[in-house]
Amino acid sequence: MTPPSAPAPAAPVAVTARCAGCGACLLTCPVHAIRPSGGALLVLAQTCTGCLECVEVCPVDAIEETTAPSRRAAPPAAAPPLTAPAPRAARAGKPTEEEP
Repeated sequence: MTPPSAPAPAAPVAVTARCAGCGACLLTCPVHAIRPSGGALLVLAQTCTGCLECVEVCPVDAIEETTAPSRRAAPPAAAPPLTAPAPRAARAGKPTEEEP
């Protein structure tokens, strides 16, 4: 007798029948969680991070979110403010024309 297995987790997104097969989601997915499967597209639940980039790029709105937003990937941290780079000579340890 085999022990009952836990149900497979649902993927954060699903490809619907509206899919036109353009492949935009395949090229956009940063973790390659969308794969062709018998003429349709399959979302690998164990791999998908829920970033929703595929939803944003789909030209026919064929990809829908299936789970709560809590599964989504954390938003990127704010980038530090940009500063002007040091003059080239100063970076090389050489005095600039402004230095005596």
